[in-house]
Amino acid sequence: MERWSDRVAIVTGVSSGIGRAITVALLKSGMVVVGIARREDLLKKLSEEVDSYRGKFYYKSFDIRNEKHITECIQWTVTTCGSIDVLINNAGVYDETKLVDESMDHGKMIMETNYLAGCIFTKEVINEMKLKGIDDGHIININSVAGHYRAEPIKALIHNASKHCITLTTDSIRRMLVNEGSKIKITSLSPGVTIKESTEQQLKSIPDMTYLETEDIANAVLYILGTPPNVQVCELTIRSVGETMY
Repeated sequence: MERWSDRVAIVTGVSSGIGRAITVALLKSGMVVVGIARREDLLKKLSEEVDSYRGKFYYKSFDIRNEKHITECIQWTVTTCGSIDVLINNAGVYDETKLVDESMDHGKMIMETNYLAGCIFTKEVINEMKLKGIDDGHIININSVAGHYRAEPIKALIHNASKHCITLTTDSIRRMLVNEGSKIKITSLSPGVTIKESTEQQLKSIPDMTYLETEDIANAVLYILGTPPNVQVCELTIRSVGETMY
């Protein structure tokens, strides 16, 4: 990770859970992190907690479903930090709404949050990397095991569809970059069941349930970023030992 010291990463969905753990890990590794989330109070709290870390933390509060705000964030990051070397598309929502109960507006919210916003971030960041001559940048899309298997058909249909979109798009962008002769890497990281604030009580109440910690996902990010220039982790799926979901 030494080659990433003082280099700049944008991480979305950093106010809690996996995004927060990734942010902490990158800051401890000496990176400059621009954290994105909606809840400014939690961003401010995180900023205070990581103030003594080796890296430097900035944050921007906005809804990633607003494309104008995404482009403004990209430009602010370049102006303030000089470049963007790493993008981690982590923001997302989990939703178990059954298809029979689904609405157009609700389905659009899930797709925009889990998939389309990441596409816009990726497009803008790749363009900025090219403008700055950064040919060793890295984009990591936080996916899910739900993006690789058929889900239970009566619930979470749109959520799981959004994750399948990430799987397809990540490899399509990889091929695009290869065809352009670019050395920019892109990776899909697919965790299994992961314990978070929103799921802790539920998961711990299920007998014999196994799960990952958010720090496990952060360590996977460090592993991906730590690979040598000639190695690209295209897809990394991690589960807890004994997991039976999907």
